[in-house]
Amino acid sequence: MFNMPFQPEEYRILVCDDSVTNVMLLSGLCQNEGYGETVTVTDPRKVLPTLEKDTFDLLMLDIEMPHLDGFEVMAMVRKKFSAETLPILILTGLKKTEVRNRALSEGASDFLNKPFDQTEVLLRVRNLLKIHNAYKIQENINHQLEKKVQERTRELNKASEELVHRLAMIGEMRDKETGNHVIRVGEYARELAELSNLPSEICYLINKAAPLHDIGKVGIADNILLKPGKLDETEVVSMKTHAEKGGEILGQHDSILMQLAASIALNHHEKWNGKGYPKGLGGESIPVEARITAISDVFDALTTQRPYKPAWPVEKAIAYLKEQSGKSFDPHLVMLFLDNIDRFMSIREKYSDQ
Repeated sequence: MFNMPFQPEEYRILVCDDSVTNVMLLSGLCQNEGYGETVTVTDPRKVLPTLEKDTFDLLMLDIEMPHLDGFEVMAMVRKKFSAETLPILILTGLKKTEVRNRALSEGASDFLNKPFDQTEVLLRVRNLLKIHNAYKIQENINHQLEKKVQERTRELNKASEELVHRLAMIGEMRDKETGNHVIRVGEYARELAELSNLPSEICYLINKAAPLHDIGKVGIADNILLKPGKLDETEVVSMKTHAEKGGEILGQHDSILMQLAASIALNHHEKWNGKGYPKGLGGESIPVEARITAISDVFDALTTQRPYKPAWPVEKAIAYLKEQSGKSFDPHLVMLFLDNIDRFMSIREKYSDQ
């Protein structure tokens, strides 16, 4: 990193000294050395405005000046620029140890004593700029590494989302459903979550998690899950275990997405009146993500043709939601769903099985 070629023309230097002779001398030395640009000011009050207007790589600053001394200027500069982003080379005729110590403690990077030795000036300027250059290189490396981490994170998130989607499709195929059913349920759930004014991140996660609501059916025996006729009481009890099985499959994971999916799988058959399963939760005790998914799932199930039933007309499904509002479903969510039915019909059309 430090052995990379040093290119003086890339650097800009600001010189502040109340002596016109000094600024001309220092500016001339820097220009003869090939530095990109050297700007000079003799009024210390102009230092900060100049630094804020343009980008500089080094500030050469006198200590003994009228209006503001070098310490006052340095205090203002250090509030805006760190020693890494802008090194300060102090110019002073004072050789007292306490002056040097104070300057170092308040943000100076190095010193030049007056009268100036030309060789020393160029060496100290060059050393500070090389250190500054190394910092910029490291900053660039860190920035590139951060970009790579962000790219990898996006790739992993995309892969995780695709894995969740395919897992949901496996569950639906096991139940002889179509892949579009899980997509529609996820989209309905996202739309209803947004209408509920949930945070955008939660709406996004519900969209990805809701399709896994019936994943527990992979643990139900074929003779029950695929039975063409009506289930008997024992079979109904067995079928209902899919909610807890889904919670077990998806639970105990650090991922917020998987935790949300587990909550939905476990609770989407709970009812507002407390007569659902598996725990008999009621009202606000049912997690909102599960209440949202329950409405989304039932609406899609009713309006879609299944092997065991024809599709209901949308009007009949709407009437069912109204009838079950406050019984099976959260009445506020039902109201939001029905008041915005056109949005859900657009989703239904976009992701139709045809």
